[in-house]
Amino acid sequence: MLVYLVDNTIDGQGASPREVRAVLGRLIPELEILIEPFHHVSLDRVRSLKPSHIILSGQSHPWEMYTPESLKGVFDVIKQASQPVLGLCGGHQQIALAYGAKVGLMERLEPGEGYEGAKRERGFLPIQNTGEGLFKGLPPEITVWHNHCDEVKELPDGFRTTASNETCKIQAMQQKGRRLYGIQFHPELFDDTNPEGRHLVENFLHL
Repeated sequence: MLVYLVDNTIDGQGASPREVRAVLGRLIPELEILIEPFHHVSLDRVRSLKPSHIILSGQSHPWEMYTPESLKGVFDVIKQASQPVLGLCGGHQQIALAYGAKVGLMERLEPGEGYEGAKRERGFLPIQNTGEGLFKGLPPEITVWHNHCDEVKELPDGFRTTASNETCKIQAMQQKGRRLYGIQFHPELFDDTNPEGRHLVENFLHL
């Protein structure tokens, strides 16, 4: 079983890929995990490797700093891979961008307010879910770790919303008819008090 983990950070800045890898290794010690930077990803590469699952990590910089050319390979994989694909936080936004949907700040605040003048979700916060897809077997409301200012502003065509809360209406989404999932939060960051993220990761790996 091989998980192909796309590192969406620029020059390795940011902890997201390392945290994901650590959690996967704890959940399934024998799991093989290959991490590659986003600008090295291509559909041909994925078809050659034949991974069982694909995970898109969070990003380290605003999406405006990523060139269209550097994201083309990941976008091709998002749209055409036959394997289950999961986008985490920035990876969730990346899926929306691949299908032409808008991504932007949840809310612009006054200078000095929030995080650099933007509303931010950070910490263990509740979301409401539909109980389908990755949320199968979980209660209607779960608590998961968030750390973001941006959000998917509109649902891409052919997707449905599977989780939301008052602050961010598209906390999770799935493409209809495919195993393509985006979640705005970080299920890889869980603890004994808030274990639901672990169940989400396990549900994905069991697809």
